[in-house]
Amino acid sequence: MSDWRDYKSLSLNGTKRSLQGWRAFAQQQLQEGYGIHDIEEILEFVVDWSNRKEWIEARTSGSTGRPKNIKIKKEQILASAERTLESLELKAGDSALLCLPNRFIGGKMMIARSIIGELELHITENTATPQLPSGIDISFAAVVPYQMSSISKDADATKNWKKVKKIIVGGGHVDDALEAKLRSWPNEIYESFGMTETISHVALRKISGTKEREPFVVLDTIDVELDDRGCLIIHSEALPTNPTITNDIVQMVDKRSFHWMGRADNLINSGGVKIIPEVLEKLTKPHLNVRFFITGMKDEDLGERVVLVLESQPLTQLDEEELLTDLKNDLSKYELPKEVAYVDEFVETENGKINRKKSVKLIPKPV
Repeated sequence: MSDWRDYKSLSLNGTKRSLQGWRAFAQQQLQEGYGIHDIEEILEFVVDWSNRKEWIEARTSGSTGRPKNIKIKKEQILASAERTLESLELKAGDSALLCLPNRFIGGKMMIARSIIGELELHITENTATPQLPSGIDISFAAVVPYQMSSISKDADATKNWKKVKKIIVGGGHVDDALEAKLRSWPNEIYESFGMTETISHVALRKISGTKEREPFVVLDTIDVELDDRGCLIIHSEALPTNPTITNDIVQMVDKRSFHWMGRADNLINSGGVKIIPEVLEKLTKPHLNVRFFITGMKDEDLGERVVLVLESQPLTQLDEEELLTDLKNDLSKYELPKEVAYVDEFVETENGKINRKKSVKLIPKPV
């Protein structure tokens, strides 16, 4: 069985050094008055990985609660990295691209995979449309849905990113419109399922080369089941908490695959009918060109009523009525929003997701 202490070097932007060598390089640069801004976060991880502590700290995204720092054992990071390297058939010498912030688990795991898998790591700025390094064929990259969407809307970026051999899209849901664009791409593109608490992803589903939405398939050493809420329970000796009980509502296909439906903490109970907002949002998206989400608000008769929240100025009464009429074609009478609310600008979590609970509080109260 491998040990995290056995992995002692990193190839970064074409230069390979021992982890101790990178630490010495950083110290020398600082002593001589040079900055290390472009690789500072990576070197922070190098220091954390090469010290004597058995754990490192990672920050949760805040999508399911208040962001917080948690401690993760290095042996668990090793197990997670090995699962990904094996499932994607990545080998020593393959090139990897880091375009995610290192303070979250997605960025940390790209560095860890590069150390453990002896990948040649290249970094680029964390922007909506990350630039690929010139003259380098990238074997593996990880992005969030917002980045993938921005890339797909830019002709030059699309041309370049189609040359990246393997891409995982994580940190948020890949919607139907984006998936439809990516299906014809020639490279291997996967959506990942996971969270900081599971140390990156525990399941992948193929997007490119498919004709319809494929289910997530759990990786080796991972087992899953449902609880009585219909939420996923994840079992693995390599996880910090075993079992890990999630708030993710899923539909099981078989013992090792599932479709993600939504989050239990967003569930709406309207007149005794349980409604998953994420399902309605898929059906609503083709009718809107602004950011939005669907939520439940207190109602004397129904318990909760379905409310469509738009990030925009209020529509005219006629436009609002036309929108609701169009939605009747896709939503049942129980699912159809009973109200449309407006917010100038949504509150976001630290990694750019809409914070539903805080955004709802910005809805102007009726006069």
